[in-house]
Parts: sequence; structure tokens; C-alpha cells
Amino acid sequence: MFVWNLRKCRGVFGEVYISSDSDEILKIARRYGAKTIKRPGNLCGEVPNIPVYQHALEFMESPNVIVAIQACSPTMETGLLEITRDIMFSGCKELMTCHPVESKKDYHSQTFPIYGSIWAISKERLENYGDPYKPNPEVLLVDESVDIHNKRDFNRALKRMTTLK
Repeated sequence: MFVWNLRKCRGVFGEVYISSDSDEILKIARRYGAKTIKRPGNLCGEVPNIPVYQHALEFMESPNVIVAIQACSPTMETGLLEITRDIMFSGCKELMTCHPVESKKDYHSQTFPIYGSIWAISKERLENYGDPYKPNPEVLLVDESVDIHNKRDFNRALKRMTTLK
């Protein structure tokens, strides 16, 4: 699944990095033109993303911004990456994607659940990040992509991918 998003990122960004503990994933990533970062075991599994991004930053060639893409969101649209790039390069410190608004009768109780198929952070903010479990992005972009965790999600993603073509 990650190759779909890797290809999208290669079309939008100058450099693309893949961080993983899997030698096989890193090998495939290099085949598709990504630079690779071997992730240590303590940054795999149920850990917040911020330490993973901070680790990756150590191996990157002085980026001002990191734009992280979830591998399990292959239906994310390229246009959203382009918007993210433009917003972040205009000076934004942190951006995340969210699900569409959950409409409620009371306007003030509506919510935009953070989703994080894209999480973009300036180097400055990343180096001094607070609680990694409490992101506070300046910008939320609505993303209707499917986050795949099981067969039902996979089937929804396949259906969505056919409508995107």
C-alpha cells in the first residue's frame, strides 16, 4: 500500500524518505526512488508519531518541514499533498488532515475529528514538540481518504479508488 503514496509524494516533493524497521519495505522504497531510514525497534508499534519523526529528522538533509503520510491511506488524493506543500512552505508550523465535519444541530458542538493521513510539521516545532499525544495543528485539511486497518476498510478503499480514476 505504501507504494501508492510514495509515488504521489515523488510527484509533489523533491525528496521522499521512508522510515521503517522492515528491510523489505526499505528495499522496495529505494526501488521507487525514496531515501530510506532504518527505524529502531523502540520506535515501532504503539508509539506516538512525534518521536518517529524526530528520529527521521536526524537522517534527513536539513529539511525545514516534514510531511508525513500514513501508508495505510492509499486513497489520499495528490491534490491534498500539493495544498499541504503550499501551506507549509508559506510558513505554517503544523498541519493535519481531519475527517469531514460531524454535523450537529448545535453549530458550536460540531467536530472535525483529526485523522492524520497527512501530518506536516516545521523542523522548529518538531524539535521542541510538547506532548506527542496532544497535537495542536494550526491548519486542518478535510481528507475523505480511507484508513485501512481491516478487510472491510480495504474493500471501501478499493471502491473509492475506482471512483477517483
